[in-house]
Amino acid sequence: MQIILIIPLVFILFYLYRSYFAKKWSQDLSVDLSFGGSIVEGNDTVLKEVISNRKKMGIPFLEVRFQVGKGLDIENGQNVTVSDRTNITDIFSLKKYEKITRTLPVHGEKRGYYEVLLTSLVGYDMIGGAEHYTQRDQNTSLYVFPDTLPSDRFDVSFSKMLGDVVTRRFLQEDVFTFRGIRDYTTLDTVSSINWKATAATGEFKVNLHDPTSSQEIVLLLNVEDPSVLYDSDLIEDSIRLIMTLTTFFVSKHIPVKLISNGMDIITDKEIEARSGNSDDHVKRIAMDLARIDLTKDVRPMSEILEERIIPDARIRADQRDVTYMLVSSCQRDDIIKAAQELADINGSLIWLCPLTPSMEVRVQEGRIHFYKVRHE
Repeated sequence: MQIILIIPLVFILFYLYRSYFAKKWSQDLSVDLSFGGSIVEGNDTVLKEVISNRKKMGIPFLEVRFQVGKGLDIENGQNVTVSDRTNITDIFSLKKYEKITRTLPVHGEKRGYYEVLLTSLVGYDMIGGAEHYTQRDQNTSLYVFPDTLPSDRFDVSFSKMLGDVVTRRFLQEDVFTFRGIRDYTTLDTVSSINWKATAATGEFKVNLHDPTSSQEIVLLLNVEDPSVLYDSDLIEDSIRLIMTLTTFFVSKHIPVKLISNGMDIITDKEIEARSGNSDDHVKRIAMDLARIDLTKDVRPMSEILEERIIPDARIRADQRDVTYMLVSSCQRDDIIKAAQELADINGSLIWLCPLTPSMEVRVQEGRIHFYKVRHE
């Protein structure tokens, strides 16, 4: 008789417990995710999970689920890749009034901007079987910056080209920055003669000026597909090349400006960075490059050259204070034509082209100085 009474009592207790759990399990339960600092592709950081259960009831089993871009490898969690996203599932068991902090190693396999905006929580009571769902908003993001390309990927002529660009800048003087006086040579202009110093010494003297700071590098990044069938990492090499050039020229105190047809994953606008030559400017460009979304449609680079770059070059044609550097694996006819027009107006243009061994060079040398970058 007692057994007969105990059985329904147990079922009633199970029912009451399960009902109470279903109602209360998600109350006073918080989940906070946060990435470590920004990294360069190929490097590691962490993702910190902080789970807090601020109530008298424990949660025997809790699944924390969220998604990240598939360019990140998060260890210790259960990872399932679906399309361009990776589903991460982490399992916890929480006692009453317990806080658990877990740090997951994160490997930045690919350049990109990664964010976690939502976590899905699945709670199970001690009986099991029934699943209970809720969500928590998140606001954490991670920049994985593009790496620079190693020097052995460039021809010797490429290194010489970089030196020539730097030398060209320092051959031009700023007439507003006086540095001193030296003897006159036949290579000096009459306008540079200091007549007062000449009269005082009885010999021709000329003014010395500091190098001009008005020289500027304009980097033009084209992310159009180079062909129907191509290695997608070719475009990534173009992005890495921009990072390499930016780092190099800023280290020489030369201002760098970036214009690209690559689309920003956050703003959905074309990437562009104003001219600058500070360490903060390098980081700003690294962030812009990380946010380029290669899955989005882009405007033809020839259109950007014809509508924006070439008209500006015509205005500045007499100054010759800009070095244009086009980074593009795509060698389509319309791009070559627009690049040639820009080179004719400015006097020259440098074209840097990541190519596989099987890809041919279609650009003819002339005012366009073409440099092949080996893709491996």
